[in-house]
Amino acid sequence: MTYRRIGADEQAAAMAALSLGFGAPGEAGNWSARTDVEQLRVVEVDGRFASVLRVSRMGQYWLGRLVPSAQVLALATSLEHRALGHGLALLEGLLGELHEAGVPTVTLQPSTARFYRSVGFEFSGAWSIYEVACEHVPALDRSYRARRLPPGETGPVVELYDRVAPGRHGALARDERWWRQTLARARQHEDKEPVTLLLEGPDGPVGWAMLAFSVDTGPDHEYLRLRVRVQDWGCLPGHDLALLGALAGYRSMEGVVVWSGPDPDPTLFLLPNQSVRLARRHYWMLRLVDLAGAFGARPFPPCAAGRVVLRVEDSTCPWNSGIWTLEVEGGEGRMERAGDQAAAVRAGPRGLAALFTGFTGPDELAGARLLDGLAVADLEFLRAAFASPKPFTAELY
Repeated sequence: MTYRRIGADEQAAAMAALSLGFGAPGEAGNWSARTDVEQLRVVEVDGRFASVLRVSRMGQYWLGRLVPSAQVLALATSLEHRALGHGLALLEGLLGELHEAGVPTVTLQPSTARFYRSVGFEFSGAWSIYEVACEHVPALDRSYRARRLPPGETGPVVELYDRVAPGRHGALARDERWWRQTLARARQHEDKEPVTLLLEGPDGPVGWAMLAFSVDTGPDHEYLRLRVRVQDWGCLPGHDLALLGALAGYRSMEGVVVWSGPDPDPTLFLLPNQSVRLARRHYWMLRLVDLAGAFGARPFPPCAAGRVVLRVEDSTCPWNSGIWTLEVEGGEGRMERAGDQAAAVRAGPRGLAALFTGFTGPDELAGARLLDGLAVADLEFLRAAFASPKPFTAELY
């Protein structure tokens, strides 16, 4: 097996293998048109592409600080090469590449958690879907104006996102490719082009919403309600209710607004009644590629101080294995080799990944045996060091 990048002349073959792996061979051409060849990695067996993945490199914000990261956008093994270990070899090759490049974390949204857990990924954040009927939304305050942007004009939106993203614990630092590729993707039964609204206040733009519209129908195709799916939105602090209010006018069409938000979502506290419903929740996964690089790059609460000695076993990324000391002081963390120190706390990459983002506390991880041997002092230190908002990423990939 050979792990490698591919050239432009090989893209069609790679996308054919990827689409067949997902059971959609007829989509190979469409997917190829949305994919840049430098994103693709393959495992080649006897001159044929056995497994293919797409990867991007966008940094991720943790407590306001940008940390280098990568995202596995898609991974599939072609039908005739399944159950032979090629997908695992592909991920191992990617982890080695990221380690050499100094990228300390990688994330993905799994179709099968068991497979990704086998190489050290773990649930590390949520992707929550909420909905509310427009009849429960107050009308837009007259001091605001919602203005539709021309198709393809994302400049004001990108500028606002770059201001909003550092305040989202777990948000991605989106690149031009993300805006170009992801937001152009339409769903079945929806308008093919999203509508982009810019929300303006007295002092200028304060928020945005990219919307896709569809109609829910009954068994006899009678009209039921308008469905307004928010592909992406955000606002500067203090303008959340106004952003939702820009869609209140769809109450006359029995409109329902659907969006991805943090846990809990601010609208839970802004609307007068318990009218926001959690429709469903997915979980995304993170893998620590480099322990020292990851824990040394993210910030910590300024009041947290202490240290813990960890014995880490990581067979997929053996450079992470060994005895480590995690020390936090003054808002900064250091993960350093501890030599021959005794380590009562045992950890693997899965437990450390969920701890790193603040998605799960040390008590829950100890209960799941993903952190083992924690003393009372260790628990108290780790609770304080990893206290944070629940990680939130609005990107679906």
